[in-house]
Amino acid sequence: MDTPLPVPDVTPLRGERVKFTPLRMENIHTHFRWNNDPELNRLDSEVPHEEESFGAFKDRFERMCEEPTPSNRTFEIHALEDETLIGVAYATRISPHSHHAKVGITIGDRDYWGRGYGRASFEILLSYCFNQIDLHRVSAETFEYHTAWRDLIEGMGFTREGTARDHLRRDGRYWDKGLYALLEPEYRARRGEVKQEPSVEAA
Repeated sequence: MDTPLPVPDVTPLRGERVKFTPLRMENIHTHFRWNNDPELNRLDSEVPHEEESFGAFKDRFERMCEEPTPSNRTFEIHALEDETLIGVAYATRISPHSHHAKVGITIGDRDYWGRGYGRASFEILLSYCFNQIDLHRVSAETFEYHTAWRDLIEGMGFTREGTARDHLRRDGRYWDKGLYALLEPEYRARRGEVKQEPSVEAA
């Protein structure tokens, strides 16, 4: 039976511009607004946008806050300059056997778009995946029309592994979905790092 990957105490994961914290009930109204934003849905979800009631969202959000599952980790992203909640980051479908996961970033606050916060957040997320929960591979997906996310993924060193042709129907037409991945050795090579293996003492 697979042993779950380690779950570090998620005290704030901090970078130079942003920090990650656990989901907080006090921020539910911000998350609810993003959840019901048609434009964010178009960029991030394969499921067509449908307005969700606050009651239904509250039940789901409470479970995410109080009972996080080992295979899914979701964080709030806060800008360090003013402590504003600006988005969410996640690692999902975490495999304790094969040490891989799917990752994503959503900057929900439009005031922080195009200012480098997505990249800063992605740096923290990848460090968490490779350094704290010992993943070997992380994957990401892009919709053909979401060029900003595609450019960010490629800029972070991900390799395009394939295309799901005509995977998504939006705006009266079909769009491809790009399939990307980054391996732990590639991540370290990009950063000029070498993973330190445990030392083995002679008997």
